[in-house]
Amino acid sequence: MPELPEVETLCRQLRQRVPSAMIKGTFILDSKLGKLDNLKGRGIASVTRLGKRIVLGLDDGRSLEIHLRMTGRLLWQEKPDIGEKPQHSRFILDLTPGRIIIVDPRRFATLSLVADAAKGNAAVDALKPGCPEALKEKGCNRSRSIKSFLMDQSIIGGIGNIYACEILYRAGLNPLRRTADLTSEDWRRVRSAMVEVLSKAVVCRGTSISDWRDLFGCKGEYQKELRVYGREGKKCPHCGGIIQRVRLLGRGTWFCPNCQA
Repeated sequence: MPELPEVETLCRQLRQRVPSAMIKGTFILDSKLGKLDNLKGRGIASVTRLGKRIVLGLDDGRSLEIHLRMTGRLLWQEKPDIGEKPQHSRFILDLTPGRIIIVDPRRFATLSLVADAAKGNAAVDALKPGCPEALKEKGCNRSRSIKSFLMDQSIIGGIGNIYACEILYRAGLNPLRRTADLTSEDWRRVRSAMVEVLSKAVVCRGTSISDWRDLFGCKGEYQKELRVYGREGKKCPHCGGIIQRVRLLGRGTWFCPNCQA
């Protein structure tokens, strides 16, 4: 958390604010982020997403890449008072129309200036996963669980724990199933559920069950759509069976044993 829908939400909101904006200054508030070149005078040419990363393209061809990790979020301030910033602020990007602040209580978020953000990125974007056969080709020779496959950012970019659980519920697949055992029809259901879940979550501006807020400090609404995640012991909305929780990859994994074979 944040996962693809939360990051995509931020990117869409940033596109309404920062393209063509000029950088007035950059301020590192947490030494753990490291140092950053002087970017004063550079323009923001684009805002894109790579998996869970926000990429601010600069007018000199370089990119400022932000990965929010576990508890990071961005906050937009249009006309901030001098010195006004929220608790756990780690970085300020001061722009001509306002400023962006990285807020991160656990200090896991990262910030980097790169020459080519897309270079070496071979992962499929989870919001546009391509055809089911392409996913099958990536998973058919792997002896691993389908949940770990979905969450592997080197294979599919953007899916974390919350949405992996929800995707597999809608696909009717047990999260412990091995990818090598899945049929073409299974992969078709995975692909369909992936697009359905993530697209709806983007419309809802993400899932707010803990720290997540959008660029303007507002909660998302997809938590109202969750069918298995965090619902251990409750009834499955489809069959009425009891939702179970197991640990997989060190993470809680929720599923319905009746609906997910």
